[in-house]
Amino acid sequence: MTATSHNLSLLDDRWLTTQEAATYIGVKVETLSKWRLRGLGPCYSAALGRDPRYRLSDLLNYMATKMATNTREAKAVRRDHKPFENGHFTLRRGGRPARGVRS
Repeated sequence: MTATSHNLSLLDDRWLTTQEAATYIGVKVETLSKWRLRGLGPCYSAALGRDPRYRLSDLLNYMATKMATNTREAKAVRRDHKPFENGHFTLRRGGRPARGVRS
């Protein structure tokens, strides 16, 4: 266990579903999904395929890394968390138009 989560017992440090993890840290399930796609957010276990699990201690550690002592630091934390500021993020491959869009 890490220094941040050393107060958790093994029973308290359980695996959470995506819904539980999103509720715990106060974001939408869709936000966690986007973070996973972009390589952001807390670590998760991909052992269950399409049903990722988040360990409680990893959520606590992730939130601890996003701490700020003033609004300037908070802006920097939020800015550093957005890798695609200048463009729209999409999973579509290039050259394949969106449905209903004609070239």
